[in-house]
Amino acid sequence: MNVAPVQAFEFPQTSDGAPSQVPGNSFGNALAAAIDDAATALEQADGKAGAMAVGAGGIVDASIARAKADVALEVVSVAASRISGALNSLLQTQV
Repeated sequence: MNVAPVQAFEFPQTSDGAPSQVPGNSFGNALAAAIDDAATALEQADGKAGAMAVGAGGIVDASIARAKADVALEVVSVAASRISGALNSLLQTQV
C-alpha cells in the first residue's frame, strides 16, 4: 500500500521574508485549488468504490480513497466556515 502525502500550501517569499504579491497567486486561487482537489478526491473515491462494486478493485483501496476524500472535504468545509465567520464579523463592524 502506498499513501501519497498531502502537499502543504506555501506562499512565495520575497528577499525580506514577506509574502510576495505574485499576480494570480491569491487566497482565492488557493481556495479554488483546494476545492478542485477535494472534488478530484471525491471523484477518485467514487471510481474506486464503483470498481470495487463490480469486482475490479479492492475494499482497501476504496476505503483509503474515501478517507482521503473525507479529509479534503473537511478541510474545505472548515475553511469555508472560517471565511463565513470572518465575513460576518466584518459586516457587523460599526463605523
